[in-house]
Amino acid sequence: MNINLVTFLAEAEESSSGLELLLPATSELVAGIFAFAIVFFFVWKWALPALDETLSARSEAIEGQISKAKNEKYEAQKTREDYQKLVANADEEVRKIIDEGKATAEKLKEGIVNEAKEEAETIIEKARADSEAERDRISSEIKSEVANLSLEISEKVASSMSKGDQEKLINEFIKEMGSDK
Repeated sequence: MNINLVTFLAEAEESSSGLELLLPATSELVAGIFAFAIVFFFVWKWALPALDETLSARSEAIEGQISKAKNEKYEAQKTREDYQKLVANADEEVRKIIDEGKATAEKLKEGIVNEAKEEAETIIEKARADSEAERDRISSEIKSEVANLSLEISEKVASSMSKGDQEKLINEFIKEMGSDK
């Protein structure tokens, strides 16, 4: 390696310009261009189409994912709006059901109160009728008892009275009865 370095330095001193040091030899330049052309041809013929196909597929996949994401976002927004409408409708339905329940409860309350009033009135009427019937029964019993006592007293008094006095008493009683009516 030292020999190459010494040779290189010696050639550098002999050459008249530094440009020759930078440029390769013509045979190397032609061989490099020819090798580059061969590699470029193979890359252009097989590698670039495969790379282009891969990039196109990847690009289409990304575009598809973006499109899918947009559709899903749209669907999610639409579903959210639908749910919000359902919730709003559910709130309205709940209020409506509560109002209907209150109205039904009020009607039931009124019906029960009216039924209770009617039942109370029926009980009061029945109690009055029973009271009146009992009063009439007691009055009837008292009259019957008074009549029985009067008969007993009359029999006792009649047994001590003469027949003429008895007829006079009967006639007076009949006159009193006729004037009471």
